[in-house]
Amino acid sequence: MDVLKNNVFGKFVELNEVSHSRKLTHCMLLSQLFYKDKSKMVFKVFGHDVAFTEDDLYTITRLKIEASDYSFVDAIVNHLKERYFSEVKKDLKVETLYKFMQNQSRLRDGTTHDVCVDVEVCDEDAVKLAQIYLLEVVLLGKFEGRNISDHSMKIIDDEELCVSFPWGSFYFDEFIDNLSHLLTTESVKKKPIGRISSYTALGFPFLFNVWIMEVFNNFRQFSKYENRGPIRMLSYSSIGCPKYDTLYNNLFINANVS
Repeated sequence: MDVLKNNVFGKFVELNEVSHSRKLTHCMLLSQLFYKDKSKMVFKVFGHDVAFTEDDLYTITRLKIEASDYSFVDAIVNHLKERYFSEVKKDLKVETLYKFMQNQSRLRDGTTHDVCVDVEVCDEDAVKLAQIYLLEVVLLGKFEGRNISDHSMKIIDDEELCVSFPWGSFYFDEFIDNLSHLLTTESVKKKPIGRISSYTALGFPFLFNVWIMEVFNNFRQFSKYENRGPIRMLSYSSIGCPKYDTLYNNLFINANVS
């Protein structure tokens, strides 16, 4: 655990019990202003234009921001997958990683629980798999049927690359690409505003909620807040929101900016 906490994503072990408010995210997306500039997302809330940028992601997570070409990762071999998930011919699912880690877990008395006899995980790889789980499930909020990122596995497997890699920029690009298209697809545009049945938002959902609460004090009432230092994401824990109509009409339509 000490080794894990000293790695790139280990600080997020200290996250409070958090949950993502889908209604709050949805209201923000309904307020989105669309630009061709992919370096930011702009929203009009309380009559003000507010931009979500790389700097905001860094302030909240302290993950490295740096202009980079990530294409070199494509050529790297995914040794972790080959070593522990060779039977998975296509994409590795969250549920597969979780079950594997559960089967390999060591109990306090030194014994193991439901040990997989086919493979033994060394301590170094156990930490890497834990980092992957922290990133993909805790931070990116992926459900059990979602794919684990092949890129993430490759980078985390290389300790030096993992430390130097601009994770903030990498996931900001993916986050913006996903969020900026959610409400512009044909299937979504045909639905009445606010009555869209479902869509999937990928990448740091709780981080986006934290940014909303950082920018607009009005929304802090929906979270528990305790200042825990420079990583702003660690200071919040979500406690939910009112019904959609109340949230949208009272706060996004009628409220004054604080």
